[in-house]
Amino acid sequence: MLGDLTLFKMMGSRMEYLGERQKLLSENIANADTPYYRPSDLKPMDFQKILRGDQRIKMAVTDQAHQAGLLVQTNFKAEKAAFGKSYETSPNGNQVVLEEQMMKVADLQASYQLATNLYTKNVSMLRMALGNNR
Repeated sequence: MLGDLTLFKMMGSRMEYLGERQKLLSENIANADTPYYRPSDLKPMDFQKILRGDQRIKMAVTDQAHQAGLLVQTNFKAEKAAFGKSYETSPNGNQVVLEEQMMKVADLQASYQLATNLYTKNVSMLRMALGNNR
């Protein structure tokens, strides 16, 4: 029911994005000593693109000869750092900078906390509007 509201869809997408980014950052940290390992990260989310996707009207198929509309999936794409484009490269060719990864993890934690707080506040506002103050 809440998942049908645009705001909650966007927050769900944001939480999914943050979960995928956490997985990639933890892989980067785990491979900090792997020779020739290049760290990867996700592209930042484009909320304008998400909003435009939700505003499209889905066409109903009323005849066999009609073509159904296409659904656009928003899968997150990981990008590997270009080899040699890192600030530091260890003697074994590894490009993971732990300080950089830990800063990204701290930013991720703050973003996750913000998203969960927004979700909680919006649910409580909906409960208040419906007269359910539990």
